[in-house]
Amino acid sequence: MTAHCVVVVGGGPMCTYAMAHLAAVLPDAPPAGPVRIVVFERGGRPGAGEVHSDVQPPTGYLNRVAGQIAFAPDESSNPPRKLLPGTLRPTFQEWCAERYAATGHADFDLRPHEVPKRYVHGLALREMFQSYADRLREVAGVTVQVRETEVTGVRRTGAGQRPGAGRFLVRAADGGDVVADEILFVTGHSWNTPAPGSEEELLAAHRGYVPTPYPLAERLTEPAVPPGRPVAVRGLGLTAIDVFLQLTEGRGGTFATDPDAAPHGLRYRPAGREPSVIVAVSPSGVPVSGRPLNGKVADPARLEHTGEFFTVEAVRTLRSRVGTPVPDGRRQLDFDRHLFPLVALEMAWVHHRTLRDGTAVRRLRAAVEPAHRDFLAGRGPWGEAGADALIAALEAPLGAAEPGRFDWRALLDPLPASSARRGDDGADWARRSADHLRRDHLDALEGNLRNAAKAACDGVWRDLRAVFGEAVDFGGLTPDAHRRFVRVHLRHYNRLSNGAGLEPMRKVLALLDAGLLDLSVGPQPAVRPAGDGATGGFTVTGGRTGVVRAVDTVVEGRVHPFDPRRDVLPLYRSLLDAGLVRLWHNRGPLGSDDFVPGALDLTERFHPVLPDGSSEDRLTFLGAPAEGLRVFQQSAARPRSNSSVLSVAADWAEEAAQRMPRPKDPRSRMQRDG
Repeated sequence: MTAHCVVVVGGGPMCTYAMAHLAAVLPDAPPAGPVRIVVFERGGRPGAGEVHSDVQPPTGYLNRVAGQIAFAPDESSNPPRKLLPGTLRPTFQEWCAERYAATGHADFDLRPHEVPKRYVHGLALREMFQSYADRLREVAGVTVQVRETEVTGVRRTGAGQRPGAGRFLVRAADGGDVVADEILFVTGHSWNTPAPGSEEELLAAHRGYVPTPYPLAERLTEPAVPPGRPVAVRGLGLTAIDVFLQLTEGRGGTFATDPDAAPHGLRYRPAGREPSVIVAVSPSGVPVSGRPLNGKVADPARLEHTGEFFTVEAVRTLRSRVGTPVPDGRRQLDFDRHLFPLVALEMAWVHHRTLRDGTAVRRLRAAVEPAHRDFLAGRGPWGEAGADALIAALEAPLGAAEPGRFDWRALLDPLPASSARRGDDGADWARRSADHLRRDHLDALEGNLRNAAKAACDGVWRDLRAVFGEAVDFGGLTPDAHRRFVRVHLRHYNRLSNGAGLEPMRKVLALLDAGLLDLSVGPQPAVRPAGDGATGGFTVTGGRTGVVRAVDTVVEGRVHPFDPRRDVLPLYRSLLDAGLVRLWHNRGPLGSDDFVPGALDLTERFHPVLPDGSSEDRLTFLGAPAEGLRVFQQSAARPRSNSSVLSVAADWAEEAAQRMPRPKDPRSRMQRDG
């Protein structure tokens, strides 16, 4: 009998989550025939994958606290699900405690609010994956195979060329092709060939350009980024911080405690193998903010913000009243015009609730209610004027001299590009950037329950991600508004609420103090090959500061967005060519000027919509291929929170189990025989 074959392409965290739920459901409902599960992980670290690899350098950190990481669904799942035994689904915090007790290694000694090193997460993922694979192998008729090779293509096989018919030929780089009945794609991050005419295309044509820093130990070697020579890093977010630390601490430098180094308390001691300077640039010139001390981890159900003004209900109300109708019956909103005023009001509300007592907060809430009611009724005002009007109404009870008013502009744009100076070689911008990071670190130390700014950012941009999803997902915004949301507001999300933890930010500040990190270029940088580029070298120029820096090497310090047309790996181009997927288009009311963010066109259950408009339920794409169609698809699973990441992996596992050979219902056979 031919085995029913389930293939998982990609062996990272999402694979582990999917295997966890298969291991929960199959032992109590074993298939009626042989089932073969094949996991392809080209990086050779099944369970962890490349980004979370357990053998990566110990310089990298997660941006999630230890107490907010899980591996499998738990009792908070809604709808309720079949769960693994408790011993097979420890939280990451529990896993670390067990490992610390067994080894005494300091990297496992983590309190719930502390940020773990990424390799530690990889170790845990690898161990959990193995336990789930072993449990599946104990199910009668089930085999699990791990293939450490790349999947290069997929096509239909045999005569069945319509959805639901035939099987799929999975092409492997090592020549060991597999015929599959079901495929889950959880490939994670890749990187792209440069877009025609882009700055990246110009840089890639010259020696000394590093298009992606991962894996760090392989990409950022001393021959690639020479010691004692200047390097530019394009990016000031999480990936860039990985690069900073790999080029310093990863080359033998150390961070020593120094109480005179305020507010971070660290001093960097170089090893002599670092670059002479790291010139870090981004479009805004402003580094990512630090994640605050997380006081919500003790009781997230009670402490996480649930929304007062920016709610799912408010989005739906505005969509029905002021949304632009499109031919398929949907109504699209403009985020800046219709929704940002509520985001700003919500941030102001959390800000004041953090600063003031209950009586004062109730006065503010009552004061804003008429303006809020008018806004939801579709009477505006809209856009920035709407944000200002709503906040003015909220703050009307405050005395003229009363401190603590909320300034959304200062929070979203702390160093406006227009404030950059010329003629001082970037000294003013560098000083103000460092001052901003130090103030931000002090805010982060106060935490997301005590510091008003951090509470506002964390409470709205993180805790209300489901509301952002209601607004944006599946073309909820007009094409132009969606384009701006990705370009502007997702950057706000990343900088304000998705930054690095306290420990890596302490190290960034120490590198600034040591003169190894140069932020002087400022906003709107241009990076170009020096001269004709034949001899290597690049020039970095600040568009607003006029600063010019010469560097030998340029490293991309940003994660590439998913784009199946330009992915350096052949898999997604193969799927497009085979007609098994198509790109998603946000089509607006005019039927022109579509926004094509790069996501695949997927159903709500993450199955691909085919070129003819039908769907193929036996193919499922989770994570990166859905970004753009839906927001916030790539994050670690959380315990005790009905984790959306675990939910989508569990949905797939339950569907896949139902499509495996099932025992025939004897009652049906008796009815037929009768």
